[in-house]
Amino acid sequence: MTWLLTGLVKSFCFIIALLPRPLQVWWGNGIGLFWFYVVPIRRKTALENISKAFPDWPHKKVWAVARENFKNYGCGFIEFFLMPVLSDRLVSRLIVFEGRDILDRALARGKGVFFLTAHLGSWEIMSASSTVFKINFNVITKRIKTGSLNQIWVDMRKTQGLKLISEEKSTFEILRAIRRNDCVGFILDQFMGPPVGAKVKFFGHETGAPAALALFAERTGAPVIPVFNIRLPNGKIRIFFGGAHPIHSAGQQRAKYLFYDPGIYQ
Repeated sequence: MTWLLTGLVKSFCFIIALLPRPLQVWWGNGIGLFWFYVVPIRRKTALENISKAFPDWPHKKVWAVARENFKNYGCGFIEFFLMPVLSDRLVSRLIVFEGRDILDRALARGKGVFFLTAHLGSWEIMSASSTVFKINFNVITKRIKTGSLNQIWVDMRKTQGLKLISEEKSTFEILRAIRRNDCVGFILDQFMGPPVGAKVKFFGHETGAPAALALFAERTGAPVIPVFNIRLPNGKIRIFFGGAHPIHSAGQQRAKYLFYDPGIYQ
């Protein structure tokens, strides 16, 4: 059964890659709108969270932003199937890459680099394109409960040369990657409570964020670089790096500062 599903997915990947970019975006938007209107899973949560973050916004604007967010998810779903066929030519047509000098300066220190990012834009394409840009990137990944789907998920990422680190018992693999002067990515926009999460304020509301990045950065001295991507009106994806945040030896106080200061994550 797994081999059949894998064959179907690969066929779909090549079909998606052959489509003109505007048609890929149109299809992705359509999937997102279907999700938003017809199968509104998580729609209520999205509307509530946007209202909490922007209490002064009228309901019409909250609804419009949530709708656009679901369209972005739809495009991300389509773009996931571009991963196995992501060539230099396709990347040059699809991606605008900015701030490579920031990353190169950080890597020149020889201590590795931690990427701080979030589920924005096309995060799967952002990670997969790292191999095209000759970035030794390690992705910390969760396991999908369905075995066959998890295998396809893993294979599609590995096809592009990504280095995957299982979330379970990942400490030593992360440290090994940093010692190789590789890059390791952390996605920090998902709730995580104690004892592995830290209390933070986000849009004026108390929540929990993963503390692991701060602790790894404190232990290794590797700089933390924000890297994000956004969709441009012409259908391209802009990937850009922010300034590096070097970690100085200051014990527990520095680690607390790193994951409690909202400015580090913006």
